[in-house]
Amino acid sequence: MKILLSIITMASLVLSSQAAQAADAEEEVNLMLDFFAEEWNAGDLESIRSRFHRDFVLVTESGTRNRAQRLEDMSIIFAPGKDHGELTFSDVEVQAIGKEHALAYGRSRLKFGDGTELGSMFSSVYVNTPFGWKLLLTHE
Repeated sequence: MKILLSIITMASLVLSSQAAQAADAEEEVNLMLDFFAEEWNAGDLESIRSRFHRDFVLVTESGTRNRAQRLEDMSIIFAPGKDHGELTFSDVEVQAIGKEHALAYGRSRLKFGDGTELGSMFSSVYVNTPFGWKLLLTHE
């Protein structure tokens, strides 16, 4: 009986620890998305660059882009005098995937100075690194 009680206690501690880690991952990735939108809206390309994992891949209807290609695209978007739009995220859900990964999905919207808007659904996978959560894969 004593052994069974010890096993149940250990199992509940492990499950409780895993639930806390998942909640932390979800909160941290949500915060990262908030910071990403703030950096985008401020035109802070250097901070945005730091959010991408070295193995990042963007998947769109047009094909795939690796990290270097995506950052090159963003350099054009953020060129002086260009309207890069105001970025917002909505209906975002974040789920931990194991200890080191998280999935985020929802809606993104860019609103430009001339009133036009671009909106899309996205899903992204993040990896937890010693330098914080990094964007590993995005599908839009």
